[in-house]
Amino acid sequence: MKLKSLLLAAMLAAPFTAVMAEDLTPSVPLVGVPPMQSAGFGLTHMFSGEFWDTITFTPAVGPSMVDASLVTIGFSAVNNIDFLGATLNGNPLILSGPGFFEFGGMFPAPASGSLVLTVHGWAGDMMMHKDTPITASYAGTINVTAVPEPETYGMMLGGLGVLAFLARRRKSS
Repeated sequence: MKLKSLLLAAMLAAPFTAVMAEDLTPSVPLVGVPPMQSAGFGLTHMFSGEFWDTITFTPAVGPSMVDASLVTIGFSAVNNIDFLGATLNGNPLILSGPGFFEFGGMFPAPASGSLVLTVHGWAGDMMMHKDTPITASYAGTINVTAVPEPETYGMMLGGLGVLAFLARRRKSS
């Protein structure tokens, strides 16, 4: 009798299990020459459900200011993405509310090392069954501007000091 109760409970719970879309983990190269680099990316989910995408940008960067943006447009349930959260190296992106057109962005923030963007969202309609085929996508950009290291400022100030000394010496003679 206990086995029958357990089987019945399992059958009743099956429709309420978590629905997960596939999690994507691409590596995207930064293009351009430091001090300014950028990257564009686009991801497509083929199955409905919740997802956690992790996008890694290469190569790692030195001390920089970094900003990012996300956008999605889906006019039907099978093309819709709802952003639930996004962070770049732990800095949150400001996201618009759910709807057919969603966007998000992050004002320039300091960063160095590996740049990792994590996007949490829902692909397709929340009423769809798990693994329902869909084509829901989003795209984004990231911009990196290198920040000069303190030694660079020190060298510049030292050079200006030498020029000031030489100008003063020339003026006095």
